Amino acid sequence: MTKAGASDSEHKKSLLSEDASTKTWHHVIKPDADAAADYLNANPPQGPGEATIATRPDGQIDILAYL
Repeated sequence: MTKAGASDSEHKKSLLSEDASTKTWHHVIKPDADAAADYLNANPPQGPGEATIATRPDGQIDILAYL
């Protein structure tokens, strides 16, 4: 697995609600399982129950992350 890139952290932080007490689900598509894991581990990392993933027919990964 590769190390999470700054762009993943920046993307996740851009999705965070300005009201820190309100979280919402966000959909992201990553090219493979390693990229999906890197995204979920990027700062701020997802905690238990805060994400779900599924493999698409084309091999890409759907991520639903609670931020």
